[in-house]
Amino acid sequence: MCQQYFFLRHGEVEKKDYLLGRRTDVPLSENGRKQAYAWRKALSGVPFQAIITSPAQRALETAEIIAPSKDMIIQLPHFHEMDWGLWEGRLIAEVKPLLQEQRQRWIAGELEWHPPEGESLSALLRRVQEGMHLVASLYSTGSVLIITHGQLLRVLLSSLMGYPIADQDRFHHRRGQLSWGVRLLDGHFYMRALAVDADTPF
Repeated sequence: MCQQYFFLRHGEVEKKDYLLGRRTDVPLSENGRKQAYAWRKALSGVPFQAIITSPAQRALETAEIIAPSKDMIIQLPHFHEMDWGLWEGRLIAEVKPLLQEQRQRWIAGELEWHPPEGESLSALLRRVQEGMHLVASLYSTGSVLIITHGQLLRVLLSSLMGYPIADQDRFHHRRGQLSWGVRLLDGHFYMRALAVDADTPF
């Protein structure tokens, strides 16, 4: 049998104009909770074996709304957002030039470069690959929902689909969007839906 993965970026949050990462957290906004309830309805027919979530409040809160039972929820630190170091908690408009410089470094292949006291792209990739290996060992068939974060999803889906990490922007998700992928028995992975909203038929 195939293994199905549903990857959901957590819902919208309070302080959405700030750079949030592994060390900075906020709760869902009212609209973020509405997004989670919409996904609860849209995914109600999927017999998930487990709901894997980042330990971040914004992801865990999304999981708790969607899960039919809290016993299904497993927190794994592998799926926490990237650690942006000293840039975290600042207005996105303020750190935008720094983020653009970082993106250019990644495109140039400097995957070990990281923000001050933050995490490198290569370290993030290793972390999420370890997480996926763990999930696959626990659930070799069936369906799993993974609730995580924007930057991590870019890196994760680039890796699964065989794209260079520098091409990660093709896998951008707005908060509250979901992608659906299938891993075949031969290990190949393909996408059935990419960055869709809860009201999108798929």
